[in-house]
Amino acid sequence: MDNQVCCSCKKPKAPYECGICHQHACKACTQFLGEDYFSYLRVIPADLKHTNYCPQCYEEKIAAAREDYDATMEKAKDIIIYSKDQAKLTRLLKPKSPPYFVENCEDEKEALMRMSFFAVQDNFNCLMTVQFKSSKLINASHKKTLVAAQGTPITIDPTKIRGHIDPP
Repeated sequence: MDNQVCCSCKKPKAPYECGICHQHACKACTQFLGEDYFSYLRVIPADLKHTNYCPQCYEEKIAAAREDYDATMEKAKDIIIYSKDQAKLTRLLKPKSPPYFVENCEDEKEALMRMSFFAVQDNFNCLMTVQFKSSKLINASHKKTLVAAQGTPITIDPTKIRGHIDPP
């Protein structure tokens, strides 16, 4: 494998193989993504499941998808959240969409981010009646807590929220 030539800069040692076109690339030319980079997508396209990309495939097929994913992730951080305990604040809101369910999350923060990501993808800006359920998974001496969550997406006008404070 060390005798492969880089498809981009033509260096003689190119140990990395592009996940899409299977051409070899050197470390300097290869674009690396973590194995679970696009993990919040409901369905991950085949091209986005790889960890190594040559410069051409990255620019043609990955760069735009990565920018969209990152933008959606940033918007998901700004979703308005109402827990089930805040039902008095949301009792007059009528959702027109079924609730989201997520399972097998490591903690409540991840579960909430996954639902928020889905809400942004579906053009909602609020999750209401959010509730969490924890369960313990015991495998011999190893214990792990898994979190499931449910939340109903809705679009609301943030300026009409009770107690809303305009940013400076």
